[in-house]
Amino acid sequence: MGFERARTQAFLERVIGQLRGQPTDLLPFELVKDKLDLLPSSDRGLHDIPLDHIVGSEGRYNEFTRSFLPRKKRLRFRWKRVYEAVQGAEGVPPIEVYQVGDVYFVKDGNHRVSVARQMGAKFIQAQVTEFTGSVPIEPDTTLDDILLKAEKTRFLQHTHLDGLQSETQVEFTFPGLYDKLEEHIAVHGYFLGKDRQCDICWKEAVNDWYENVYMPLVRIIREQDVLKDFPGRTEADLYLWIMEHRHYLAKELEQEIDLAQAAAHFAEKYSLRLKHLAARATQRLADLMTPDQLEAAPAPGQWLAERVQPRGEDRLFTDILLPIDGSASAWCALEQAITVAQREKGRFYGLYVAPPEANEGQEEAVHVEFVRRCDECGVPWKWIVEKGETGRAIVERAHWADLIVLRAQGEGSPEPGRVLSSTFQMVVRRATRPVLAVLDTCSLLNRALLAYDGSAESEEALFVAAHVGRSWGISLAVVTVEESRRADERTLQRAITYLQEHGVQAEALLRRGDAAEAILTAAQECGCDWLMMGGSGYSPFGALFTRSAVQRVLRETPCPVLLCR
Repeated sequence: MGFERARTQAFLERVIGQLRGQPTDLLPFELVKDKLDLLPSSDRGLHDIPLDHIVGSEGRYNEFTRSFLPRKKRLRFRWKRVYEAVQGAEGVPPIEVYQVGDVYFVKDGNHRVSVARQMGAKFIQAQVTEFTGSVPIEPDTTLDDILLKAEKTRFLQHTHLDGLQSETQVEFTFPGLYDKLEEHIAVHGYFLGKDRQCDICWKEAVNDWYENVYMPLVRIIREQDVLKDFPGRTEADLYLWIMEHRHYLAKELEQEIDLAQAAAHFAEKYSLRLKHLAARATQRLADLMTPDQLEAAPAPGQWLAERVQPRGEDRLFTDILLPIDGSASAWCALEQAITVAQREKGRFYGLYVAPPEANEGQEEAVHVEFVRRCDECGVPWKWIVEKGETGRAIVERAHWADLIVLRAQGEGSPEPGRVLSSTFQMVVRRATRPVLAVLDTCSLLNRALLAYDGSAESEEALFVAAHVGRSWGISLAVVTVEESRRADERTLQRAITYLQEHGVQAEALLRRGDAAEAILTAAQECGCDWLMMGGSGYSPFGALFTRSAVQRVLRETPCPVLLCR
């Protein structure tokens, strides 16, 4: 075994280690000693020690690989001399090592260890000085392992969390995060003291943080199965990442982001699973190449999956997005939204998309009026200012809302056969949230007509109908228009049964003929003051080449229409 061959093996070992993500460096004894608070305990004398248990060096850890292959060309002369001495009659003296648990660090004799390993030896004679510490080290322990173990030991010493709680262990997969966790606890303790107007001891802060901050997010991570999107990571890793992501979103969006929402968005945006990486790449390519008019509508059910189900509460429209531009139609939409907000105990997010020619005075005037109207009706509000194209800004903000309330008709549109504004059409086509289309007049929303055809979009409308019928105590009618191979009497009965199972009684109406005409007539006959239906008439090709039932209803009904996706 020659030196050059050993160096070549060292190079290959490092390349393979990088490809596999495996460290190939020796552990530096000085750093290990400092991090693990090692103390010398005894001189154990002369022993034969296993070569594969030597994992580091006191001063020359960067000159050899983890298997003690030489990395530096300048080591050739000394390495060859040791090689010749080992083969000679006199041999070489014992090496000197520090023992920590079952592993060893070379104090003197790095070249002798290197030569011995290349000659196939299994043991080497060593003068052993033993050190003791509280953290065990194994032959395959990496530097990151040691840093993690040291940080965790200090963290548990400071927090005593292992003694206080036992539901789950706080484990990280890379170093540097336990200190951040202690900062989280300290900040939580500070604000807890302010809320209670008293001093909070460290133990109480740790306990309260674990029970009311850490574990609620861990349970969300488990419920949403987020770990599957980040193989090899832990709940503690995700806790810190999601909390930081939530802080960033709240600052960027200037609105509150709940934990379930932040966890879902983080997984959606950063999942490491191949299918999600491919989906994001495909979506970016589609965004670049597809005109807005031809973009595919989002899949049904995203609102329920992303907002309603993670919250686990009996409110659907907690966050209501209100595009506000100061026009009469915008204030009409706000007045309609007040009814929803008061029944749902919701809050308004007023979105002002500044036009290119707008000045600060114009924005301020709209802001003042928005605040006045919200305060008068007692609805909490948040004011948001964006720039750019109005429809796109609404769609992007809608991800963080439960409902968009928007005037459907453009300012000054002629009657009858109203013209739906381009902004409204874009929002209905692309937003993943329900849209309450405000038309001629505001409604008290006391009697609703659900247009149900069994489609995925109308299933979501059925879910909303069950909620408002039960929670708002309003009366309902359900209309199904018979169509070949799609909707029939059984379709209608399925909807009625679902409502009954949720404690809601509804009038059942089966109609034939043109769908839009049947829906408009049923709403008038039943005295309904608003409609609920799926927004399926807004697929890109449907919007371009057909006059769908949804579009005709929007053009001709005087009532607000809730369009579900």
